[in-house]
Amino acid sequence: MTLAGYTVEATDGAVGRAGYEGRQVVVTDGHGDRLRLDVNTVARIDHRTHRVYLGVSRGELRPANRR
Repeated sequence: MTLAGYTVEATDGAVGRAGYEGRQVVVTDGHGDRLRLDVNTVARIDHRTHRVYLGVSRGELRPANRR
């Protein structure tokens, strides 16, 4: 699956740009920080608008997941 360049949206707003590695979605924010999320956090993917929608809020994305 190719998600490169897709915008990632949490339930309360944009998070960054998506990539995909194994069973993880890799999100790069505007500061270049990377956040690795299990694919189970993805609620849906809209290939028409190139958006990945997460089932969690930005506040629920723990800093411990940042790399």
